Amino acid sequence: MGYEQLYNSAIYSLQVLLTTFNNHVLLQGMTFLLMALLAWRLWRFTISPNMYPDSPKELPYWIPVIGHGFAFFRNADSLIAKASKYFGTKEPYSLTVFGNTLYIVTESYDTTEVYKNDDMLSSEIFQGLKATYAKLPKDKPGFPNPQGVSFGSFVPQMHMHQLYSGKNLQVVEDNFRNWFHRSLSLPELKRACFQFATIKTDGSVEMLLGRWCSDISIRSGEAAYFGDVLSQINPNLANDVLAFDDLGWQVMYQYPSFLSHKMSAARAKVQHSFREYLKVPQSQRSASGAIWLINAMEDEAKALGVCDDDIAVLWFNMYWSINTNTRKLAFWLLANLLHTPSLLEVVRAETAPAFQGDELINPPHLWTDCPQLDNIWHETLRLCSNAASVRRVDRDTVIGGKLMREGNRIMIPYRQLHFDPNVYGADSHRFRPGRFGEADKGAVLTQGPSWRPFGGGKTLCAGRHAAKRATIIFVTILLRRFNIKIIGNPPFPEADLGRPVLGISSFKEGHDFSVRFSLRNNL
Repeated sequence: MGYEQLYNSAIYSLQVLLTTFNNHVLLQGMTFLLMALLAWRLWRFTISPNMYPDSPKELPYWIPVIGHGFAFFRNADSLIAKASKYFGTKEPYSLTVFGNTLYIVTESYDTTEVYKNDDMLSSEIFQGLKATYAKLPKDKPGFPNPQGVSFGSFVPQMHMHQLYSGKNLQVVEDNFRNWFHRSLSLPELKRACFQFATIKTDGSVEMLLGRWCSDISIRSGEAAYFGDVLSQINPNLANDVLAFDDLGWQVMYQYPSFLSHKMSAARAKVQHSFREYLKVPQSQRSASGAIWLINAMEDEAKALGVCDDDIAVLWFNMYWSINTNTRKLAFWLLANLLHTPSLLEVVRAETAPAFQGDELINPPHLWTDCPQLDNIWHETLRLCSNAASVRRVDRDTVIGGKLMREGNRIMIPYRQLHFDPNVYGADSHRFRPGRFGEADKGAVLTQGPSWRPFGGGKTLCAGRHAAKRATIIFVTILLRRFNIKIIGNPPFPEADLGRPVLGISSFKEGHDFSVRFSLRNNL
């Protein structure tokens, strides 16, 4: 009798459930949507990959169109690491980000294939100024243009002319050296940094290292490239640029204007300074220290009918790219040295022959005869690079054995290359400069396809030589003239990998640390 009652109760409950389901349209709709979602997911991530094995596999997700959009913008590095672990191979794979398909390429030899494939892949739409101009005549006046390229391709060639090794780069190097000679003194530190530095009774100066590196690097880059006129137009330009740089990723990903008021306001202030700079006669700019590239870019742009506002944007983008990375490189280089105190004296001893007293008189010694400093530089670059190269697929093409469809984008995350244990060893997440000095593979590490701190192909950074020289000059003069000590016992700062950047990652909020500067004696 008990079993019969239990059976009847079960039948009754099922009838009630079916009646409820039939009488509730919302429940029917939700059930239908759930079944449709499961069917879509089964097709998208199980059946379709088996039917089209030549297409890159896609990292599964639950919300159509949105895909991994929120995760990508929150922390792209973490998402890509998760995806690489999920697939377990180095084959290209794809991510859906707000309806857009991104092909992720992490195999070093596949990245070389991407850089060589200029006919089917392009990067112009990702540059700061869109290359909307027609190809220029080969015999045009002004800067030579033997290949007859467009203005968008012409500007990078001018950068190379100024910033590749030779007498033009020497001008930039001398500008940096002279500026740091004047600025790296105890009285000047106290004067320039009074807003955020603490002057102690013994004459030493205490301040946050990251805040100071940003301030002095931006001001030095401004003077070395644009001369002293900009600082006269806007003495607070360094702070304005910092306010913009912290939000500059919103420009890269075309954030809607109603969500980026703060960034837009900071950018407007900086661009206004460049419009005022444009009003200053070229002769006056040159007399104040502006390099050839600044006036030459203006001349070429005006010859094409480019308006003053767009020239100001051109200069602003250049200013941003100069300073966004060198300030972070200076911080990470000093952070690594200060948290590995034995290396401080190694660098001081190795660079001593370049100095007479506290004056840097022989910079070439730093570039050719300081292998340990060079290893520290390379290891710092490897650990703090967090950029990615992006290419648009203009025609269907095959990369790494996978078919990349026209209209989508290819992304090469450099950080994944720089932490490859097969290339850099099982301790690839540890700061160990010696890996670049090992006889069997040290030199190979900076020449292979896994070494991309400055990009590659057409987007290889033209300013990489100037960035290294500016940073090394700054750090070596600083170490020559000052004792620097960490205040307290702060942990090593963590990189802010969640924020998209143009090249070098910053540190997480709250991870800056204080240091004390005091003069060294008996130089």
